[in-house]
Amino acid sequence: MRNLETILGEIRLCKAPDDNGKLPALFTELDSAALDHDKLPGSFFQGVLELQRDKDFRSLDNSWTILYFLNNNWGQLTSQQREELRSVLNEGFDKYQNWMGAFVTSELLGERYADKNALKELADLGKSARLPARAAVPHGLEALAKTTADESLRRVAIDRLQELQKSEFEEVRNEALISLKKLGH
Repeated sequence: MRNLETILGEIRLCKAPDDNGKLPALFTELDSAALDHDKLPGSFFQGVLELQRDKDFRSLDNSWTILYFLNNNWGQLTSQQREELRSVLNEGFDKYQNWMGAFVTSELLGERYADKNALKELADLGKSARLPARAAVPHGLEALAKTTADESLRRVAIDRLQELQKSEFEEVRNEALISLKKLGH
């Protein structure tokens, strides 16, 4: 089995549309290699962050699978890595070629962070992110409302969803309505 750095090196070489089809298998291999580690090595993690910031990489339709890798290996991230990741997630929210990038990012923010900062970040993205990514924000707010044990935070997440239900963009309104229904509102 190849190591994390070797696989990441091959992923870094994926920049052209023809390389897009290679990504799912490479990230599956990366998931398997990560099983050999209690914590993701710092240099490897920094390479993952650099990749997420790479415009050419994000322009590939399957680039969002890097977010699934991070979600699948969440327990192997240190608290410092999680905080570093948070800012990269916000920066790249609406910059993935495929809308799934925004969808999985909103899920990570809502489920994995589920705190006041994540709520603020999602609310801000609900006002500023480009479409179609902005329509993924309700999913993140819904995830946060379901995940948090803090009732006041849950209430504010629902309030933000109700605000998004009045968005000027139909896609955002529809997604907010779906999320509110799932939450019983």
